[in-house]
Amino acid sequence: MGKSKDLFELAKNDAKVARILLNLANDELMQNTAAYHIEQAIEKILKSIIVDNGGQAGITHSIMELSKDLEEMNIEIPKWVKENDDEITAWATTIRYNANFKADHDIIEKVISLTEKWIKELEQRK
Repeated sequence: MGKSKDLFELAKNDAKVARILLNLANDELMQNTAAYHIEQAIEKILKSIIVDNGGQAGITHSIMELSKDLEEMNIEIPKWVKENDDEITAWATTIRYNANFKADHDIIEKVISLTEKWIKELEQRK
C-alpha cells in the first residue's frame, strides 16, 4: 500500500475505535479517548487527501493547518471540518496533557457520525 492508502486505512480504524469507545464510555476518560481517536481519523483523512494530490502531509496535528493546505491546493473538504477545527484539534492535543479537559459527548457523537459518512463518501470515489 502507498502512504495515502495506509493513512486512510488507519483513519478508518481510528473512526471504528472512536465509535466503540463512545458507545462503551462510562466515564470522561473513555469519552475523551473516543474524541482523541476521531480527531486522529480526521487528521489522517486530511493527510491522505494531501498525499493523494501530490502534497506533503507533515507531522502537524492541527486540523486548521491541514484544511488550509487543502484549500491552497483547491481541494474542498466538508464544511463541518472547518467549522470545528479548533475543538477537534484540542481533542488531539489538550486531552493528552490536561486531566481536567472534558470533551462534550454530543459533539463527539456528531463528529463521529459525520466522519463515518465522510469515509463512506471517500470510499465510493475511489
